[in-house]
Amino acid sequence: MRRWAIGLNTFLAIVAVLALVVMANYLAAGYFKRYQWSRDAAFQLSKQTLRVLDSLTNDVDITIFFQPSGENPEIYQLTKSLLAEYHNANPRRIHIKTLDYTRNVGAAKELLATNSLVGLQQKDFVLFESNGHSKLIFAKELADYDFSDLLQGRSQYVRRSAFKGEMYFTGDIYAVSYPQTLKAYFLYGHGENNPGDPRGEDSKLGPTGYSKMGAILRKELDCDWGRLSLQGTNCIPADCQLLIIAAGAHEGQIPPEELDKIGAYLKQGGRLLALLTAQSGLEQVLAQWGVLVATNRVVDTNPAYNYDGYTFFTAHWVPHPIVNPLASEQLSVLMVVPRPVYKIAQESKVPGAPEVSYLALTSTNGVDEGKRMGVYPLLAAVEQGVINGVSSPRAGGTRIVVAGDSDFLDDQVIDSVSGNRYFAGLALTWLLDRPQILLAGLGPQPISEYRLYMTRSQTTTVQWLFLAAMPGGVLALGALVWLRRRR
Repeated sequence: MRRWAIGLNTFLAIVAVLALVVMANYLAAGYFKRYQWSRDAAFQLSKQTLRVLDSLTNDVDITIFFQPSGENPEIYQLTKSLLAEYHNANPRRIHIKTLDYTRNVGAAKELLATNSLVGLQQKDFVLFESNGHSKLIFAKELADYDFSDLLQGRSQYVRRSAFKGEMYFTGDIYAVSYPQTLKAYFLYGHGENNPGDPRGEDSKLGPTGYSKMGAILRKELDCDWGRLSLQGTNCIPADCQLLIIAAGAHEGQIPPEELDKIGAYLKQGGRLLALLTAQSGLEQVLAQWGVLVATNRVVDTNPAYNYDGYTFFTAHWVPHPIVNPLASEQLSVLMVVPRPVYKIAQESKVPGAPEVSYLALTSTNGVDEGKRMGVYPLLAAVEQGVINGVSSPRAGGTRIVVAGDSDFLDDQVIDSVSGNRYFAGLALTWLLDRPQILLAGLGPQPISEYRLYMTRSQTTTVQWLFLAAMPGGVLALGALVWLRRRR
């Protein structure tokens, strides 16, 4: 009986321990707290992303459509790891599936056919779906690239310098969960480039169109766009939530009757992106909103910012929702001999008057065509009557972004440095009044790369250390233990 009692006690103890382990795991699966120990910012979700995930009321299905060992293995690993953090933050609403199209051919073909993606040339992408809405982001768009080592002959490969996963993933999740109908128009009729044609009006100059800006509107901001002529009896449509006027060097003057239509549109709470390399007549409309676009063009002669004599980087950012993420990431915008953009001084502040804010400045080495040196403002934003909580253009107040340069956002320059494309997305987001969560700090996360340089003698020392000293030390220790046991 004593042996049976001891055996039963042992059995019950084992069952109790197993029960405790099962209960502990059950509680840990549903009620856990995660801590970020990694110093790698690429896998740390920002407060903005966490707010978006906490606010979700609909399920979001995410498909990682990649060949893991294909052309983008690093992007695949970064994407998979980051999206795992999204799922862990809200496992109830975020559902992730990895689909290797080389191994699961049937499922891959079904997904492509269901989403009308059969003709895609690029196969590696991430697909977001919710309530019949979908967004697509390709692997090559998820990284910034550093060509400096390749161009200077220090390396034979192009290094990925930053990962833009969170910047796109959070925006796409929000877009499919809370879809909005947005429409932008590019003004034409005065020689403006066709945004649907990357070659522009003068193909000799290279890709001078605005197709990449159009892609940002459609793919990143879920905003459709079209071309608009104001000739004759044409007016700005009621569904126009953003008007884009890019007056390059070859554009002509906008007639007074069209300027009147633009002025009336702005007074009704319109939104305007004005890119003015040449004088177009729009300057008189902007003057009514407190902005003066100078006729002289400037360059920054400071060697730290000058790029090739006539193009240069912005030297200073002025705090504003558009450029704060750029400032935090220490990114600059490459400008092409722009016209300065000034505030028009007012003797007295009129209540409700437009608020004009500078966005970017040159260094003290800015020089205009009159050889005058100083600090010149390059970009400006105007805001009037915007009501907090009202996210509808034409009802939420007027917003304008002005640049005395139409070249820095064309297809030839916008991707030359990451800051230009990033600025375009931020400016368009602010003009369209997309949620503020998308403006504050969601930018590219740097990919750290570590290099170890050793002389030939140091390399030889390390080789002997790993190949002889360490194994020899283990063998010597084993021999000492053996001798001690024999004695």
